[in-house]
Amino acid sequence: MKPIPKVKSLQKYKKSLSPNQMKIAIAALSLMVLSAAVLGGYVLSILWRVSLAEHEVMGKDLMLHVFKSDKQFNLPPTIDSYFAQTFVQNYKTLSFPVWRDKINGFQHSYGSALAAYELGDFLSDKLFVANEFTEWLFDRDGVSERDLRDRHRDLSNNKVGRKVGVDARKTGLHGRDAEEYIRDHIVIGIEFDHTVITHWRNPMIDTLPSEAAMGCSNLPRINEFDCIKIVRQKAKKTRLRIARRFNFYWNKVQARVT
Repeated sequence: MKPIPKVKSLQKYKKSLSPNQMKIAIAALSLMVLSAAVLGGYVLSILWRVSLAEHEVMGKDLMLHVFKSDKQFNLPPTIDSYFAQTFVQNYKTLSFPVWRDKINGFQHSYGSALAAYELGDFLSDKLFVANEFTEWLFDRDGVSERDLRDRHRDLSNNKVGRKVGVDARKTGLHGRDAEEYIRDHIVIGIEFDHTVITHWRNPMIDTLPSEAAMGCSNLPRINEFDCIKIVRQKAKKTRLRIARRFNFYWNKVQARVT
């Protein structure tokens, strides 16, 4: 029997990178890190500006909770709030009731408008589609029927916001003027045109196109937390089935013994 030859060290077969290849690799890695930092910084800037706008326009910051407000949801619900408690907000010459889902509608439409004004319609769409995927992934309660309706509503409100942002860009407005234009037109969409959907129970959601038609295809209806629930439920049923069978046969054995 022939002896097994000794395996040579992998170090002898490892090819080292040339100086030029090393420089290219470092440059590519640096570019990736810089791109991620820039994208992260931009997303944070969107979150900050949305928080400020919802505080000033809607009366309460529910995004980052950094701007203090004395507004409380302690007034009776309205028909549009679907039995959710409200408070009254004054914005310029308007006075209107506000509830949590209404603020959420403002968040999506205003954030999408800002991104569309600064990045264009396409990139704004992809940025907020990525947000939907993130919410789906980290939804610890699993994807419920409410979550699916919320998702549909968010995609619709994002589209409304992108149109406002693109229109503001076409008008040539800049700075504070563009911001005022966007804020005012989002409020018009909420209070007058009703293009911004302000509650997940709104029947308008049932008339919306599919998620794929609204630019968010391949977003599953369940996530990893749903899978864990399903596995746990099946494991529980299996344990109960085994316990029942064991108890059945044990009772038979005891009956024969006695």
